[in-house]
Amino acid sequence: MYLDELIQEHTHQEINTYQSIGTGLFDSYKVNLKNNSNVFIKIQNNSNNDLIHEAEELRILGEHVKTPKVIASTTHCIILEWIEQSYNPSIQKELGRSLSELHLKHNDYFGFIFDNKIGSTPQKNATKKNIKNWADFFWNYRIKFQIDLAKKNNLLELEQYKNLMNLKDSIYRKLNIQIRPTLLHGDLWSGNYVATSSGPYFIDTASYYGHSEADFALTYMFGGFSKEFYQSYEKRSPFEENHEERKPIYMIYHYLNHLNLFGRSYLGGVLNCYQKIIN
Repeated sequence: MYLDELIQEHTHQEINTYQSIGTGLFDSYKVNLKNNSNVFIKIQNNSNNDLIHEAEELRILGEHVKTPKVIASTTHCIILEWIEQSYNPSIQKELGRSLSELHLKHNDYFGFIFDNKIGSTPQKNATKKNIKNWADFFWNYRIKFQIDLAKKNNLLELEQYKNLMNLKDSIYRKLNIQIRPTLLHGDLWSGNYVATSSGPYFIDTASYYGHSEADFALTYMFGGFSKEFYQSYEKRSPFEENHEERKPIYMIYHYLNHLNLFGRSYLGGVLNCYQKIIN
């Protein structure tokens, strides 16, 4: 079958067994090979660079934190080493420390070397634009993009759309601070790392260079991260002054994205963040 041929081509091993694993956007499998090692594979029918970009992000992050080793990537598949999850009572502390290590990597400009995706939503990264103003980047390539997409998807009433577009002044004012472009995971929630005895492995990234605080938005929204996680992070990278008032700015990006992905059940989160931002 096609799957067998694909795996054998890139691993040079015959297959013992494979197990389907639901990850949502792709057909994914845990594959046991003849040498008794395991690999993880995602497959897509469309021919594009999504999985090639995913592999490159894992390689970039892997220079600073643990990520699965990339065995192969093509327009149709990505093959990674299999990371076996295991209990680690210190995982939250180690996760905070690892994230702080990732955030030590900086760049001259905001954005990334290619556009990628946040879930299945395009994430524009101002490639070759050399943007040094964080408020410019975050408004135009994150918030405004998502607001316009929600309007296009008929998920906002006209008044809601106008109100959200009026967030620009508040966002520019509150993001008018010195920010170094920092390498971000980009989609950090409790399902996007694997706990092991040797520490956390980061997976399913949506990386770019931005404000380090933006990487915490999903942890605030959906939980799954303990006080040890935040305390461990702050030991190396203390949060900046007034970071609390910036939380809803970074959270509204993900609420807008979830609105566009999953519908109006997330509109309340969007509007709640809106009220906090304009105050």
